[in-house]
Amino acid sequence: MESSEAHLAPRRGLRRGRRAVALGALSALASLVFAASAAAEGSFVIGDGNAAVGSSVTFWGAQWWQENSLSAGLAPASFKGFAETASSSPSCGETWTTRPGNSSMPPAGPLPELIEVVVSSNITKSGPTISGDVHEVVLVQTAPGYADDPGHAGTGTVIAKVCGRGSGGPT
Repeated sequence: MESSEAHLAPRRGLRRGRRAVALGALSALASLVFAASAAAEGSFVIGDGNAAVGSSVTFWGAQWWQENSLSAGLAPASFKGFAETASSSPSCGETWTTRPGNSSMPPAGPLPELIEVVVSSNITKSGPTISGDVHEVVLVQTAPGYADDPGHAGTGTVIAKVCGRGSGGPT
């Protein structure tokens, strides 16, 4: 190390240390939130075009199909954002199914502050069954206002990737 860079070494170590502490705290918080929401069946869904960290998202609502972008095309208009057969702790590579509208039995509000949300790239409908893929899973900080009726949208902000592209975790 050159003498002009010698003063940077402690700072680099400090930055790495702060990052490790922040990631550890996020991991611990996420574990608590996931444990609290594990009793719920199913999972909310967003489109893969909306899944960037920092993005504002709509994971439930009457206009879900218009507010979420899928790389494989439009979702059915009858899909409102809740996948009832997805596990409450979904994994990348799984698939899910649900029924139209709020017949999918989304959870009653209020929602926890942080929830795992499925990211789908392809959602189709065959008869009364809507199905999709678990392309990624993200952590969403929820905003107030959600109700289990599609007229009261569930919204929030993507704060981390749990699995999938660029997560550092399993794909």
